[in-house]
Amino acid sequence: MKTLHHDTEFDNAMLFYHYVMVMKEGKMIGGGLIEAYNDYEIQIGNKLYARENTSFIEAPAPQAPISL
Repeated sequence: MKTLHHDTEFDNAMLFYHYVMVMKEGKMIGGGLIEAYNDYEIQIGNKLYARENTSFIEAPAPQAPISL
């Protein structure tokens, strides 16, 4: 697991489809694939998260059983 800080790290996470957890004040508030970003916000899924006061951690995707 690695915390993303720089634009190149966000670019690599987008390029290689790495799952990113969004953490704020020690709690997970979201996660998924990065779709876009700018100097102020990161778009993960259809939600925007402020880059300030939020941690973005590259992590293994959560596993969930699929019922058929």
